[in-house]
Amino acid sequence: MRQSLEILQMPTADLWELIKKECKKNPTIEIDDRRRDGWTFSKEKSDSHQEFLENIEETVSLEDHLLQQVPEWEEGEKAILLKLLEFITERGFFDGDLQDIANSLSVNIDRVKWVYDELKLLHPHGIGAKNLQECLLLQLDQITSGEHIGLAKTLVREYFDELQRGKIDFLGKKLHVSREKIARAGKIITRLNFSPISGFSNERNITIVPDLKICKLDGEWVINFNADHIPLLRFSELYKKMVSGDCEKTSETWRYLKKQAQHGKQLYEAVDRRQTTLMGIAKVILERQIDFFERGPKFMKALRLIDVAKQTNLHISTISRAVHGKYVHTPHGIFEMSKFFDTGGTESVSQGAILERMREIIKSKKTRTTDAKIAEILGRYNIYIARRTVAKYRKMINMPNSRQIVIHATRGKDK
Repeated sequence: MRQSLEILQMPTADLWELIKKECKKNPTIEIDDRRRDGWTFSKEKSDSHQEFLENIEETVSLEDHLLQQVPEWEEGEKAILLKLLEFITERGFFDGDLQDIANSLSVNIDRVKWVYDELKLLHPHGIGAKNLQECLLLQLDQITSGEHIGLAKTLVREYFDELQRGKIDFLGKKLHVSREKIARAGKIITRLNFSPISGFSNERNITIVPDLKICKLDGEWVINFNADHIPLLRFSELYKKMVSGDCEKTSETWRYLKKQAQHGKQLYEAVDRRQTTLMGIAKVILERQIDFFERGPKFMKALRLIDVAKQTNLHISTISRAVHGKYVHTPHGIFEMSKFFDTGGTESVSQGAILERMREIIKSKKTRTTDAKIAEILGRYNIYIARRTVAKYRKMINMPNSRQIVIHATRGKDK
């Protein structure tokens, strides 16, 4: 079960390495080198499928990778983000001064702080942290469930120095937990990325291998696995000889091979469950976010983990693990699967879509626009939120309220 959960969370590249490693030490399984057409759940023409398989790996810069995650931002916010990236070290930490950046761009410091806080929520997780401790906490915050996660966060947040010095017995007594639990929480921490942008080259490019591609073929939306990057497993000739009776069942060799074959079968089944789980989640994403796929990020709808759980009969924690670190190739770019789960906004519209609509309303109005008026206009688009929610969202996108607009206009006349 532990192996199955680990494989469920693994990105494609890590899974590939695990399978190769297992095949080297397990003589009963091997990688099937025969090319396969991929796992598809729709009828496709062979040439269309071949077109999908070609160039599925995409090399993107760090800047493009981050900007792709915030398509709803206005140009000013993107400019601040790019300026912040000038102060990102080779490890991914932030080594700049926010006030100096605000001065250099002639923008309000609060606006720079907001973009900086948003940067630290983006992938690769941990980017923008000021030190290793904050970097690890940012990554742990992305893990919403799992045994010993809470303990791991406590260790990093409150006992980081003791943890680094390996004072396991001290930590156990201090937190009233067993040495074993401390060790398991420590194992979670060691698996985190201590250099968030280590996957980027000197030019800060990274190769992202999506697990899935959702595209329209012959007028029909289809979901495909990136099969070329998930190797096929098969039992080896040695195993076949074993089951055919060439080895005596009482021999030491037979007992060894039987045990290895059981491990191989468990690995195969764990990989199969991973793919089945991802496909089930992807189907719900396509169904619930069809407007996004048809029209773009502005039309992303609110989608909660619990909504997917009900449709897939999966536990929320399973869905959270499954989408972590996974990517989907869409007509609008490559997105993390977690990006499709927007818990803000309303039941039918994502927070990102509401913010984008608010920007359009505020910029289109030459006269004063009160929060109540914006709420009224949003209602015409079937977006129903309270005035106080509009005020909160206005601060998020750094757009002035009606009073600020009046003051600004008055000062202009005085001058």
